[in-house]
Amino acid sequence: MSSLPLFSTSTTTTTSIMNVLTQAALNNAAQQVSYRFQLVQTQLTNQYQQKITALQASTDTSAQDDFLKVEISAESQQKATFTTLQTQYGANANILADITTQITAMQNAASAGDSATFDGALGTANADVSDLTVVQPNPAVQDDGVIQLKQNGLGVQSSGTYDLTTTAGQNAALADLQNAANAINQVYSVTTSNQTIAGSQATALDSQISNQNSTVENDQLSASATVTLQTLQLKQQLQTQEHLIELEFSNSQSAGASLQQQEANGQAVQNAPAPGSIFSIFG
Repeated sequence: MSSLPLFSTSTTTTTSIMNVLTQAALNNAAQQVSYRFQLVQTQLTNQYQQKITALQASTDTSAQDDFLKVEISAESQQKATFTTLQTQYGANANILADITTQITAMQNAASAGDSATFDGALGTANADVSDLTVVQPNPAVQDDGVIQLKQNGLGVQSSGTYDLTTTAGQNAALADLQNAANAINQVYSVTTSNQTIAGSQATALDSQISNQNSTVENDQLSASATVTLQTLQLKQQLQTQEHLIELEFSNSQSAGASLQQQEANGQAVQNAPAPGSIFSIFG
């Protein structure tokens, strides 16, 4: 009876060691790929953040907008000034119109010798002069003459001074009233002109302020929209780059693993039990 070939334990041990080494190599390769991918991913993320920062800086209109806001503030004060002037000149124009009405009443009363009506209208006219507002001077408007009018008065005396019962008295009163009417007409003309100028200035400033406010708002909206849109584009680029690099690393890892597995299989074949041995039936 022939003896069976003895199985060599060294063959089994070698195969086991090769399997362990192969798996260890695969694990190490996977760790290296993961580490390298994280490094690349970090670099891409840093580049992305730098691009976002540069984008925000390139679309920053804060300096221009701040300058416009300073102008808007100054123009708002100017507008308030002209609005006040317009209101004051408007009020004075109404008072001056009433003074003209009272002068007309006095002229009629003087011609009729009506002392009571004359003095009543004179009292109202003098009160109107006292009610006139002295408007602050402004380069955009003319001197309205209100200060001089308030200082000098209408230059019309009471009926008793003229003695309206006489023709001479009536003529003297009418002469003074005509001078007063001329003075009031001059002040009224300048006052209404100033009112128009002040109103026009206020309207023009209001339009300019509105346009500048729109510019600031549009700058901010445009900058925000630009940053948002380009940020989305950069984010998509980042994600695409990361995905492609991840695929490249994955393919490289798979190819390496396949090659190592082929080497392990070849080693196993080399170390297979000899044909005819009892262990070959397990191979």
